[in-house]
Amino acid sequence: METDRETAYFEEISHYLKEISGFNLSISAKDREVLFEFFSKGYSPDQVKSLIKKEILKYPPEKRKKFRISYIEKYLKKHPKNKKTEITINDKYNKWKGVVSRLKIPESVLQVENTPEDLKDIAIQKNILNYIWKKLPEQEKEKIKKEAIQKLKKRFILTNIDQKTVLKSIIREILKEKYNIK
Repeated sequence: METDRETAYFEEISHYLKEISGFNLSISAKDREVLFEFFSKGYSPDQVKSLIKKEILKYPPEKRKKFRISYIEKYLKKHPKNKKTEITINDKYNKWKGVVSRLKIPESVLQVENTPEDLKDIAIQKNILNYIWKKLPEQEKEKIKKEAIQKLKKRFILTNIDQKTVLKSIIREILKEKYNIK
């Protein structure tokens, strides 16, 4: 018999799964077992959410409807929970500090306090890419724009998209490749 805490735990994770995947996914019996394991080992809902996010972002949006909670079970084996070690969202920000120091960018780009927790990673990456773009010489910007336009013409039907938005996205993609930002 589930306790009220377990039920609330499952409901919170279920709601988050639907929110992040964009699909009305339900939690299977196997998924409930995995969540119960996380719950019994002391993982907070935020820690499980960060694992779900980490795993689900590996899939393109159209394939996320097949995502299952059981895919994160591997983290139980890699990081058994105890009082001394915790998987925290802050681990991601250490990665960004490394990127910032490697590219000699001011650490002010890491400040995204008013952003929801699950969007901070994206906001930091956007800040880094915007800073790089602003500091690029004009001729380099033009070269990247030409490359982006070529990719735009190859990949998309130009009448069905907002060209300006897609072009910005392609430019960000090029910058991420060029400066090894992941």
